[in-house]
Amino acid sequence: MEFAHYTLKGDHMNGAHHRWIQPPQVAYFVSTVDSKGNGNVTPVTMGTCIGNQFFSFTLSNLRERAWDQDENDFTEGVKQGYCNLLDVPECVISYYDHSLVRESWIAAMPIPKGINELDVMGLTPLPSTIVRPDGIAQCPINLEAKVLHTHKLGAKWTNFICEIVHVAVDKKLDEANRTGPRAGYGSGILDLVFEVVINKGGTPDTDNMRLVYERLDPKTNERCPEDVGVRDEWIGGFEPFVREQCGRGKITDAEMARIFDLQELWAQNRDPVSNAAVKAELTALLKKSVAL
Repeated sequence: MEFAHYTLKGDHMNGAHHRWIQPPQVAYFVSTVDSKGNGNVTPVTMGTCIGNQFFSFTLSNLRERAWDQDENDFTEGVKQGYCNLLDVPECVISYYDHSLVRESWIAAMPIPKGINELDVMGLTPLPSTIVRPDGIAQCPINLEAKVLHTHKLGAKWTNFICEIVHVAVDKKLDEANRTGPRAGYGSGILDLVFEVVINKGGTPDTDNMRLVYERLDPKTNERCPEDVGVRDEWIGGFEPFVREQCGRGKITDAEMARIFDLQELWAQNRDPVSNAAVKAELTALLKKSVAL
């Protein structure tokens, strides 16, 4: 391969396409409310969740004109959802599927401040359990969240780090995730949509600037290979992993014993220069253990 190289400097991409850095993101709505009780729904495709028992969700596409702008002054280029999160730091994150693509486009339009996109879309509010904004009844998954931290990102963006405090899931989806043919897939059961690009279609009938989505296709789901890894665990420990590979005939008993010896020698000195020989031999044997 030959590579094109781009050095990012602050807010300047220097010719790099943003999709080289950020893959297509799953689409969702963020519902917020101001201190007067006016609701807002913002379609969002930049953000992610991390955690296990404690979940934090990061929203990173609520644009602002200036970091110190008056949050009560809704001007062009400033998202109402951004202003509301500064005013009332709570929200509902609602995953939607392909059936609500048109509604997501409507929510992205320049709706006046204080007019709830939920009403314009013709959707139904879902009363929240903990936070003040409502969720969306037509969305099968609604995550109630509270803002923990707010950070400036460059000149035009704000990063809201939220704690997920409550989850409302459609009962049919919840049951399908427990006992259906795709049990355990969670939101992957849905016909989710992902933002790919915003561009023109290239023909007279599709010449308006539009958002392009892609969709998950369950038929393309693929299991990891069955000849690698611990049989009853994901991911399992190092020793069980090596023993499983030996049991599959990928390496001999002698090679397995050598791997364990090398691992101990490498653990004592992980300097890639002074302990280069041990590192190289261990790497080669591990590579052999997973080869086809």
